[in-house]
Amino acid sequence: MNIETLMIRNPPIVSKEDKLISAFKKINEGGIGRIIIANEKIEGLITTRDLLSSAVNYCKDICTQGDLYRISSSPVTDYMTPNPITVYNNTDIFTAINIMVTRNFGSLPVVDINDRPIGIVTEREFLLLYRDLSEVFPVKVFMTSKVQTIYKEVRLDQAVRLMMKRGFRRLPVVDENNKIIGIITAVNAIRQLAKAVDKLDPDYFYNKTVKDVMVTSLVTIDEMESLNKAAAEMVVRRIGSLLILNKDNTIKGIITERDLLIALHHLLVMEKFKEKL
Repeated sequence: MNIETLMIRNPPIVSKEDKLISAFKKINEGGIGRIIIANEKIEGLITTRDLLSSAVNYCKDICTQGDLYRISSSPVTDYMTPNPITVYNNTDIFTAINIMVTRNFGSLPVVDINDRPIGIVTEREFLLLYRDLSEVFPVKVFMTSKVQTIYKEVRLDQAVRLMMKRGFRRLPVVDENNKIIGIITAVNAIRQLAKAVDKLDPDYFYNKTVKDVMVTSLVTIDEMESLNKAAAEMVVRRIGSLLILNKDNTIKGIITERDLLIALHHLLVMEKFKEKL
């Protein structure tokens, strides 16, 4: 099976001559969270993380209207990852997974024989492969047990700074008794920042708290359920993580689509090893 069978076709693309405002307007298209910068060939890649960093790194505290204008008017080339690794549409799936896991990539742009962008593949697309795999490992083997949490009263921009610092895409939200009450993701944050940049109104981002944007309809899974079930839940619900809770509603762990990609890589390596025996 090659990567063309899984890739998302017609991904968001902006020109390298475009300003950052164009990226903010396209970042939520299709729920991909990545934008390819290209004319004929790929010049770069911008992610949700890059756009969030543009604001929290530009402004030491709260951005003014003028700051937002300067950010939105910046060239996309100032914030993109230049010359990203790409794969051809006939690349086999294991090769693509191996690149993403070993290089710590969350996505890979896909190009045709002429190096023109025709698609993109993210961690979530690979979760579909679990449908054809035997149930080998339970969630507890690959879940993260030491989970960073946050309180609902924290300012949204401060929550984003924490995510950027720790390399997280999401933070479970707890009350004063450490009971889980919600989750905030980079997707929630970028929606607010995109509004702030588009309207040049800092309040859309800097006058918000975690409580204002967090998701309260939580999706959980038992730690003894299979990775296959976890993957199916994420694909069907179009979410990037599942929470594992204790009986008292405190958090015991979290498993993300990244964890499932790493587990998938492990399973496929095991299969290849068995084939050689």
